[in-house]
Amino acid sequence: MTRHRASWLLRATLKWGLFLLGLFLLALGSSMMITAELGVSTWDVLHLGLQKKTPLSVGTIILLVGLLLVFVKYALDRVTPQIGTLVNAIFVGVFMNLVLGSHLLPSFESIWLNTLWLIFGIFIIGMGAGLYVAVGYGAGPRDGLTLTLAERFGTSIRLMRTIMEVTACGIGWLLGGPVFFGTILSIFLIGPFLQFWLFYFRRIIAAIDAKGIPASERQIS
Repeated sequence: MTRHRASWLLRATLKWGLFLLGLFLLALGSSMMITAELGVSTWDVLHLGLQKKTPLSVGTIILLVGLLLVFVKYALDRVTPQIGTLVNAIFVGVFMNLVLGSHLLPSFESIWLNTLWLIFGIFIIGMGAGLYVAVGYGAGPRDGLTLTLAERFGTSIRLMRTIMEVTACGIGWLLGGPVFFGTILSIFLIGPFLQFWLFYFRRIIAAIDAKGIPASERQIS
């Protein structure tokens, strides 16, 4: 194996590890919001609503919903999904099952402690999303479908994402999913936390990628 090949393999392995870590953090933060019992993010309202109507675990439902969204996107645009998109659709649900099934997350009696736990969970979600987005191995199932639907119906990405979020939350609520002030907090806080972490993680990924560029080809700033 040549030195360049070994360097590429090391960087690819490291980036895939970071990508999976981001998905794990996303699942961990979502699990923390669930255990806080003060409301969950809009899509998890749908997931938990579906869980109440089926014998499936929430992680399995997240996996199935993710794969369904990937299939719908492919049916609309016939663009083969990236491997990272499929990994995202599968592993967030797998990690959710592992975290919730371990019963290691604490449960608090105080609403103030649960509120802090909830906010910390949202913070972790932003960290995980920022990390997997920074790696750039494929959009999440919801992100990819948002772009396709926005293009298909000629709407802005922001409007289409809002429609999708409201629809998922509304259906989930009708099915019995938990909607409380934590749901509102997640709408306003996940974005800022994501932006905060994305800024730092993109610099880390850029530094990792730069390791594979010969010194003679690097731009001098």
